[in-house]
Amino acid sequence: MKIFNLSVLLCTVVTLHVSALSLQDAQQIALQDDPGQQVYEAQQASLIAKGNSSATLADPTIKLGVANLPTDSFSLDNEPMTQLTVGIAQQFSRGDSLAISKQGFYLQSETVVFQGSERRLLVKKTVRDLWLNILFIEKSIQLVSQNKQLFNSLYQDLESQYSLGLIENEDLINADIELGLLDEKLAKLSQHSLTYRSLLSEWIGQLAYQELPTTIPAWADTLTYIKASETRNIEHYELLTKHPKVLALKQNILVADSGVDLAKQSYKPSFKVELGYGHRLSEFDNGSARPDLLSGFVSMDLPIFTDQRQDQQMIAAVHNKGQKQAEHRLLIRQLNAQLKAEIVNYQQLASRQLRYKNSLLKQAKSRAEALVQSYQSNTRPFIDVIQAYMDELNLSIEYQQLYFDGLKSLSKIRYFQAL
Repeated sequence: MKIFNLSVLLCTVVTLHVSALSLQDAQQIALQDDPGQQVYEAQQASLIAKGNSSATLADPTIKLGVANLPTDSFSLDNEPMTQLTVGIAQQFSRGDSLAISKQGFYLQSETVVFQGSERRLLVKKTVRDLWLNILFIEKSIQLVSQNKQLFNSLYQDLESQYSLGLIENEDLINADIELGLLDEKLAKLSQHSLTYRSLLSEWIGQLAYQELPTTIPAWADTLTYIKASETRNIEHYELLTKHPKVLALKQNILVADSGVDLAKQSYKPSFKVELGYGHRLSEFDNGSARPDLLSGFVSMDLPIFTDQRQDQQMIAAVHNKGQKQAEHRLLIRQLNAQLKAEIVNYQQLASRQLRYKNSLLKQAKSRAEALVQSYQSNTRPFIDVIQAYMDELNLSIEYQQLYFDGLKSLSKIRYFQAL
């Protein structure tokens, strides 16, 4: 199975070297090579093995010895009751405790399956967030680089004008400072990009350092769900009951329920069956051999005084089940509130994006163009032009930040959708 997964991964890597790494490809690689899944698989196999072991009766015991040996002669054939004995005993568990114990381990193994599914969701969400952070930084680098090209062009014009004595040295110094600040901004963005790519390399290796595509996932199913929740103002309990994290806690209730059934078995008696065979070496007076002896016993413990043992075990099991039920209800409420908050967050981010796109960005661009014209007509200082372009750049980056924050919000909602 590992060889097959490795071959699939290698084929995927070869394909990705030809085309840019898409988000879907990154998630697929991260899931295929996630050691966390091996942890859950091993844990599940361990619980199943424990369940099989717990459903088996205790090993029988064998007894070998000498019975009724006289202490005056230590002779094996003088006394009629002296015998060489061999016996076997088998202990039987209380009621259906073996079957219930096995069921409990199997239920725990199914809990691990749900925990593994949640792990897959968290891996996908982590890869999505890192991937989007890198894309945002790359977009910001593109905007700053474009702005730097514009400033380089202005700087060259200023140098020409300064050489002709048409402008003051102050304008040239201000332009030079802004170029330095843009270089610093690019260096800072590159630093952040390398940081996020290093974090992404945990999941997809060296592929994290290659070029990422600019294609943004549509996530139409998530947008449709958000739209439906807007129109109906719904609670999300129906959706969340299918989430692996919730299913794992629900499974824990079944495990606790099997613990209650197991505690009930402690009120039933346990049995022990013993068989013994005694071989006598002594003889009758007429010289004939005495007959060997066969014995059998059935012993049973009686749980009569139950207040300090069985009753307390039952109380503990019932309270444990109640705790798991409360944890399940609490988790559902928490996830419902978190999902509602995230949907509101996305809606607000989308509203702010429209404000930037339809108003602020257009106004900043018009202001920069107007100040350039005013500077060219000697009615405004060059520092105002610089500030206008920097404001436009900052607003553009802020808009991209809002845009990618919205995508990361959708990513969180997809986690709640178990997508």
